[in-house]
Amino acid sequence: MNISRNLRVLVVVPTLGRRLQTLEQTLHSLRTQPDIEVDIVLVVPFASDSLQTIASSFRAKLVVEKGHLSASINRGFGEAGPDNSYLAWIGDDDMIPEGALARSVAQLEKNADAPLCFGDCAYVDRAGRAMFTRRPPLLASWLIQFIPGLIKSETCVFRRTAVISVGGLNEDLRFAMDLDLILRLRALGRLARCPAVQGVFCWHPGSITVSNREDSFAEAQLVQLRLTQGFPRYASLLVQPLLKRLFLALSHCVDRRHAGMSA
Repeated sequence: MNISRNLRVLVVVPTLGRRLQTLEQTLHSLRTQPDIEVDIVLVVPFASDSLQTIASSFRAKLVVEKGHLSASINRGFGEAGPDNSYLAWIGDDDMIPEGALARSVAQLEKNADAPLCFGDCAYVDRAGRAMFTRRPPLLASWLIQFIPGLIKSETCVFRRTAVISVGGLNEDLRFAMDLDLILRLRALGRLARCPAVQGVFCWHPGSITVSNREDSFAEAQLVQLRLTQGFPRYASLLVQPLLKRLFLALSHCVDRRHAGMSA
């Protein structure tokens, strides 16, 4: 893949330091990315000896932020240097597939007006067994104003200048900060897409998304109403109750599948 060596991606990994084994897997998936230079920022509420050791092992910068997730990601983004043209973040139990960052950067280099690039997301259980792959529909960047979750943040690489121009993540949000950011970035230009698995999400009861799914979905719908105008806003008001029931039903189906795989 022909990418300038001057291009660097800064990836923020916010963690409470409670899942050290999966954190190491996450960091390994970043440190072994080919064809692109990756700077890792590990954001923690407390710099324990274990976290300092892990950060050193993976050549990650360790910074302390006692705020919640949105504040932690913004704090990490603030560590970007002039060579970090692109930004991303990922949870401490998720992973980036080999080559994904270089693919995203290549798309963003070809599409100079695109504020971000997204792709498919593979779901695995805690043992790393494949569950399913979520492939955003063709019109995902338009449909996301009605249907949250179509574009997964684990698959996204953001243009740094675009993130700065919209003020970063909304720190008033606890669950839907990714949707809020993507919707605000849509106003800057057409979103780029990689037709490949660009992120791996670990589905387990301790995940913020899974354990707080009702609150997360409710916050996402409030974000959609706040950032959508005209006909799309009225359409959202009409379909939101149905979408919420459908979302929760599908989530419970995944829970049962996960329980069956773990048995």
